[in-house]
Amino acid sequence: MGTLIDTLTEGIRVITWACTLTALVPGLALVLVARRARLTVALYYTAGAAFLAWAQAAGHWWVAARGTAVVIAGIVAAGTYVAAWRAPGHSSPLATGAGLVGGALAGWLWRPCVGDRLGDILNDASTAGPRTLALMAVYMVGVLLPLLLIAIAAYAVPGVGRLLDRLPFAIAGAAVGAAYAVALAIGQYDDLIGELYRISAGY
Repeated sequence: MGTLIDTLTEGIRVITWACTLTALVPGLALVLVARRARLTVALYYTAGAAFLAWAQAAGHWWVAARGTAVVIAGIVAAGTYVAAWRAPGHSSPLATGAGLVGGALAGWLWRPCVGDRLGDILNDASTAGPRTLALMAVYMVGVLLPLLLIAIAAYAVPGVGRLLDRLPFAIAGAAVGAAYAVALAIGQYDDLIGELYRISAGY
């Protein structure tokens, strides 16, 4: 239990770090766009991000984020925002797909700021699959806690849901999503990630 709590705590602690923004901001935007399916999108986004981040560390995913791959990723990213917008409700395949694919993209592109717990997860991913995958999921819940809380609050508190249903929030999410997709497609997103990583590392 102590390991789970420490892993979650470390994930929460890096929320404000610049390198975390590359996973958190696209997810927040996706949740804002998914007005009728926020909770489903948020949960599947977290799962997708955790799985692909772990898969890379474990050696199960070798696709480099460059060349044709990022052009395709930009198109796919744009599609996730359209799907999230059009999702009619929590049980919609559009909501599930938007969250899962959007999260997987974020996990693929993410360069994490490695603390002690995450370092252990990444180092052991290839030899202790189920355990490290579970710990990565716990860590990612911490990293993405803001978007999960927004999604839960919108679902559980009608007033919050009505506030977030207002068009300006969806427009803001769509604008961020469009910028994200374009930056990916033109090959500039990796440069942004690198700069954020340097900021976080202090050099």
